[in-house]
Amino acid sequence: MAKASKAALDIQKEISRLRKVDDHGQWLQSALQRIEDAVNNLGRNTAAAPKGILPPPPPIQRVNVKASGGTLHVTIDDSSPIQKGIGYWVECDTDPSFSRPHPFSFNASRTGTIALPGMDDDGNPQQFYVRAYSQYPGGKPNTPIHFGAETPSPVLPGGTSQMTLLPSTGSGTAQNSGEQGGSGFGKILDRPAAGPKRAIKQ
Repeated sequence: MAKASKAALDIQKEISRLRKVDDHGQWLQSALQRIEDAVNNLGRNTAAAPKGILPPPPPIQRVNVKASGGTLHVTIDDSSPIQKGIGYWVECDTDPSFSRPHPFSFNASRTGTIALPGMDDDGNPQQFYVRAYSQYPGGKPNTPIHFGAETPSPVLPGGTSQMTLLPSTGSGTAQNSGEQGGSGFGKILDRPAAGPKRAIKQ
C-alpha cells in the first residue's frame, strides 16, 4: 500500500492491528481496507480531499488573448503535472488592479470565448484586462497570471456593442461584493450569511 498523503484517508495503523486478531479481525481489516481505498479513489476522481484541503495546482504558464468584433478568444497554457477535476478560471476587468473582476468559469477547458462590449454606455471605447488561474474543487486557487505577464496588457474587444457592465458579484464562496477576485470556487468551504448592517448613532 502506497504511503498516504496528508489529504487522504489513512487508517493503516488500525488495519495493521486487526490483521493480528482472529478471523473476525481479518474480515474487518479487509472491509476497512476497501473503504479506505474507495474513499481515497473518490477523492482523486473528484479532485477533493477526504481530509483537509488539496494544495493549489501549480500556476499556469501563460494567458493568450485575441480580440475581434466584441469577442475575446482566450487560451491558457498549462503544461504542469495536474490531476483530473481541475478547473480553469478567466477574469476580466476594466481596472488593471482587478478591484472587482468579472469571473468566467472555463471548467476543464483551457480555451474559450468571452463576449465583451467594445464601448461603454456613452459610446466611448473601453478596454479590458485579462487574467487566469486554476483550482481543484477541493482546494484553493493558485495565483492568477495576467495577459501581459507582470504588467497587465489592455485588450480592446472591438465591435459596435455599447454597454457599461454592471458591477461584478464575484464567484463561489467569495463575498457578493465582487471585491474578492481570484476566488474561483471559493477560498473557504462555507460562507456565513451576511449580518445586518448596524446603524451609526448620530
